[in-house]
Amino acid sequence: MSNASNAEKIDLFKDVTVPCRTAREFLDNLDPTHPRWYRQNWIFRGQNDARWKLTPSLFRQWKTGTNPGLELALIRLFISNANLAQLPIPNNSLGYYSSALKPTVRPLNTGTIYDFSHVVFAIAQHSGVPTRLLDFSHSPLVAAYFAIEFTSLYESLGLASDRLAQYFRRCADSFTDGDDFETTISELVDEVKRSIDNLPDQVAVWAVQAQDVGDYTSIKLLEHPFMEILPLRVQKGVFLCDTEFAETDVQQGQEWPSLDTKLATLIETDGVYKITLPYAEAEALNDLLTLHRFSPAVISPSYEAVAKQTVALAYEIFEQSDLQSGQET
Repeated sequence: MSNASNAEKIDLFKDVTVPCRTAREFLDNLDPTHPRWYRQNWIFRGQNDARWKLTPSLFRQWKTGTNPGLELALIRLFISNANLAQLPIPNNSLGYYSSALKPTVRPLNTGTIYDFSHVVFAIAQHSGVPTRLLDFSHSPLVAAYFAIEFTSLYESLGLASDRLAQYFRRCADSFTDGDDFETTISELVDEVKRSIDNLPDQVAVWAVQAQDVGDYTSIKLLEHPFMEILPLRVQKGVFLCDTEFAETDVQQGQEWPSLDTKLATLIETDGVYKITLPYAEAEALNDLLTLHRFSPAVISPSYEAVAKQTVALAYEIFEQSDLQSGQET
């Protein structure tokens, strides 16, 4: 995930931005019964910072001279590691090679031809491997959940748990080694403050009319059957990708384009919106989503996630019970 430096200088979507003041107002605007969604087939994407462009993850770190074979190498390694982990990839994992004449087929200068519409690209993207696909969901609540799922944001700002653990170790080492402990603390506080200063003012959920995308842009909607892919099924995941741009020139050093300019053409059809919410309302939104039973264990199901949620909830319940007992006595 990129940071605030990826902000647009000109907001192409200013006229279709819907600012909300509270978490409840935010969910009310995302409710499927809202008049804004009178047409069917909307898809949604949550982003931690309303300033971020709609740029696929592969292109956010793409630098001049990056080997154009990087994308395919990532997919090959993903398949290999999935095999070692005994995780299935539906629809023949070798089928991402294709000679079909369709807009999602890409040749490399090595002579390799591959098709990024294959399900393996969707699974890899959904699992955290950078690809040219951009995640969306049929569910506005799933998008709202990911708008305030700040793990990647905190990692990019140096505020993730592993980074904070490093801060603690530096303090502990300074204390035990007899170094200037107060100076170390002051330096770390300044570093954390700089990270906090880069926190977003607003989060956002994008809404795109899928029919309009197909009718008026070169962006394609890739939708795969959910039944064999649990995370996509739970999150109702779909993907957007652009199929028409000067890819050869870009791979030789030009900047990869975001999807913003092409999606902005949908403003004329009322086919794109950006719903925003103050970052300070994230905790309140999380509480409301919890009431809708949206939690990490539900969104990204695993026994580990269920166990973590179970333990946290149990301690919360018993702590409240102990407090009530103390008040009664």
